[in-house]
Amino acid sequence: MMRMIGPLLLLTVVLTACVGDAPSSIAYADVPLVGDVSRGEVLYNEPINGIASCLSCHQPGAVAAPVLDGYAALAAERVAGESAHEYTFYAIAEPARHIVEGYGNVMPNTYDEALSPQEMADLIAYLLSL
Repeated sequence: MMRMIGPLLLLTVVLTACVGDAPSSIAYADVPLVGDVSRGEVLYNEPINGIASCLSCHQPGAVAAPVLDGYAALAAERVAGESAHEYTFYAIAEPARHIVEGYGNVMPNTYDEALSPQEMADLIAYLLSL
């Protein structure tokens, strides 16, 4: 057990350095409302410019991040006054803005820099198809 403390501490430091609450480099108004679900699925399943894939944390049995089964219905009700599309944008682009109860702020905050507005729309379209 003691041998695991060092690597876990290092992982905590690395993850902390990757997260934060900086404003998004993409404005919500710049993201198309329509995205391509199949392109979004590829983005979800593959690393994005060296950043971990969404699937690496949001998978069945995950404990660090919420599983996204039925995500569209949850996103539509998560924040009053925000559509599911808008909520999902901010969940990706400014993850510290919407931290799901029971989870920490461990999502990388650089997806907005790694994705174009169209890629963001594609990823949102895929997530809202779940």
